[in-house]
Amino acid sequence: MLAAIGGVSLKNWFYAPEFVWRAGRALQQAQGDPLCLHAQLFTHEGRYFSLSVWQNAEAMLTFAHSGAHRRAMAVAAKLSISHEFHHFPCIAVPTEEQALRIWKQRYHAAN
Repeated sequence: MLAAIGGVSLKNWFYAPEFVWRAGRALQQAQGDPLCLHAQLFTHEGRYFSLSVWQNAEAMLTFAHSGAHRRAMAVAAKLSISHEFHHFPCIAVPTEEQALRIWKQRYHAAN
């Protein structure tokens, strides 16, 4: 299995409604995909996060480049200051805390 966690910081508060709408559509897309084992959205320390778990990398990439997720990523630069996504192998669905720990380690290592 492959997990993906992404953290987004918006440029301005007034982008929140559009972002939440687009993120919700992408969440519905993921939850409707039979190869998606888990998908959720949550906030932490002023950022919006998505966490998803996929059967394999091909399933995740197919999702990432299609439908509502593709359309959300097309406007990410307009809405956000940063949108950092990291992927990691897993044997079970990670908790928010586990996924955030990995995201923070990789985010700080990249910056």
